[in-house]
Formats: sequence, structure tokens, C-alpha cells
Amino acid sequence: MRSVAALVLLLLALGARADAAEDVRRLDFDITVATWTGDTVWFEENLADDYLLITPGGTPRTKKEFIRELTPPGLKMDPYDPSEVLVRVYGDTAVVTGRAIQKFILGGARYTNDRRYTNVYVKRKARWFLVSGHSSSIRR
Repeated sequence: MRSVAALVLLLLALGARADAAEDVRRLDFDITVATWTGDTVWFEENLADDYLLITPGGTPRTKKEFIRELTPPGLKMDPYDPSEVLVRVYGDTAVVTGRAIQKFILGGARYTNDRRYTNVYVKRKARWFLVSGHSSSIRR
């Protein structure tokens, strides 16, 4: 009887972890859309107040700085999908790694950023928030 109860609890825990991973994967994809559409409201609602981004150049950006710099004049970003996405959930913390190739026009010039990223999420009051991000450029 004990082994059946333990098995049921294990299956429930695995199901909850899979649901959490799917929630975080969806949220991480939503970041992509919010980035290329310049949706500052999405970032206001989904970044933790103490959010910190480390840019490819090693510069830290707070939530306020990141949102302020999201849509510079003359920016036109193409839609993109992240690839090589891996979601790992550890209780109320999740780590997402992936790759994004961003193509955009800024100041009339065309650019491509190929980068790897790490996003860290924490579940607070039954909601996932992005608390930290790091981005590294891929050199070719």
C-alpha cells in the first residue's frame, strides 16, 4: 500500500513539474514576441521588479533600463523563433537556455544578432516572473 501511495505522489510531482516546464516554455516564447513587437507593457507585467539582464557586452541592465532601451527610434525587428530551448525546473525556480537569431533594421542599416541566452524564472504568488537574463553573442 505504501509503495502505491509513493508511486502516486511521484507521478503527481512529475506531472506538476511537466506543467511548470510548459508554463515557463510558453512564457519564454512570449518574451520573443514581446521583444520583436516592442511590447513594453508585457515586460512591465512579467519581469520581476529586481530583474537584471547582463548584455552580450557584459553590461548590467535593470528592469527600468531594459524597458527604456527596448524600442529605440528607427528600430524595426523581424519576427523570430528561439531554438535549442531547454527548460529545467527546480521547484519554484526555472532555468531556460536557448539560441535566438535576431534580424533588424536600426538607423537604416540591417543587422543580425546570433546569440545564446539564459533566463531564470521564479514562481511568486502562483505566477512565474523573469528575474534574470544573460545573453552572449555567437562569433562566426
